Amino acid sequence: MSDGDFVVRAAVPEDDPERVFDVLWQLAPDDARPDATRLATAWPALHAQAGRRLLLAVAGDTFVGTVDTLVAPNLTHGARPYMLVENVVVAPGWRRRGVARALMLAALDDAAAAGCYKVQLVSNAARTEAHRFYASIGFAQSAVGYRRYLTAVP
Repeated sequence: MSDGDFVVRAAVPEDDPERVFDVLWQLAPDDARPDATRLATAWPALHAQAGRRLLLAVAGDTFVGTVDTLVAPNLTHGARPYMLVENVVVAPGWRRRGVARALMLAALDDAAAAGCYKVQLVSNAARTEAHRFYASIGFAQSAVGYRRYLTAVP
């Protein structure tokens, strides 16, 4: 998928996880950056996970956006799978240029192709602008979400 300034494509093992993380870090810039070894270990594991697909928005050779998806098997709803969406991030200079929309529409296309009965995501309660965006592409606030963060493992 392309809008002329950028293309949306699936991440591949040959992509540099450090450069991908540069975009992802926008979500939690106060967190410590994982060391290169940890990123290098996580990267092939991400690609090996069944149903997992990281979509990238790429402008030239620069990563400008991400959406991380997981299609999960399911026993309810006719045993149709569902998609979880995480890490919807657009680099600051690329916001309001259609990047998030293109990424999310690509994810929705993937979910439809996989026969998913729903696409689910959670968003920080403070991100009201993001909530308006999600509503603009057909998402509805329909649940109360809970999180429990766990202590980091060394």
